[in-house]
Amino acid sequence: MRYVVTVGEHVNHIFQNGELILPERIKEGKPQIGSAVVLYSIREDATEEYREKVLSRVRDAEEGFKSLGIPVATLEVKEPYLFRERIEEFKRLIIPETVINITGGRRIVGYELLYAAVLVRNENPKAIKSVFYVTEKGGVIEFPVVDPRSNLTPLELQILRIVQEHMRETRRPMNLTELKNRLEFINDSTYSLPFISEYVSRLERKGYVKKQRRGRRKFVVPLV
Repeated sequence: MRYVVTVGEHVNHIFQNGELILPERIKEGKPQIGSAVVLYSIREDATEEYREKVLSRVRDAEEGFKSLGIPVATLEVKEPYLFRERIEEFKRLIIPETVINITGGRRIVGYELLYAAVLVRNENPKAIKSVFYVTEKGGVIEFPVVDPRSNLTPLELQILRIVQEHMRETRRPMNLTELKNRLEFINDSTYSLPFISEYVSRLERKGYVKKQRRGRRKFVVPLV
């Protein structure tokens, strides 16, 4: 099992009475934590004093894991607002039975970890054991790791996957004509551009993509 945690100004959300903080249902199973990953991110405009404070807490987290005999790796999250890039990076940190504590540090990193967990769990339900938040009083709140794509129609999901794959492979968004041609090739069917455009608009309303006009062409930019 792997313990992934975000760290900011304190480590109270990680350790309690010399033990790791975990959801009660997981603690009852007496889990064996085989590795830990500490994530932190510091704003570019942070003062040197604040930066040293965060780094000191990171060292505290490292020492805490080591004292429990848990190997630990530390990763500074740079450019956290590159949402898609960070999600792909965090997906690679997740191994079977990973628990993710998103309490500390910058919120954007926690959001990215949660979404990475959703995507990984969709492909491997056994990968994510829990994603949780620790309250000021030490209570644990678990987040439902539910795939937001579950409310998409089969064609909407297919379109989303096509534009995601195209962006990963070419580093540029797909235009509507390219999308139409790709769908026709895959499905051995014929579609009109207005039909494809309407389905892209549905995805746009649901927050998965956005349309960009460049000259006379419309491009589909995946947001997830």
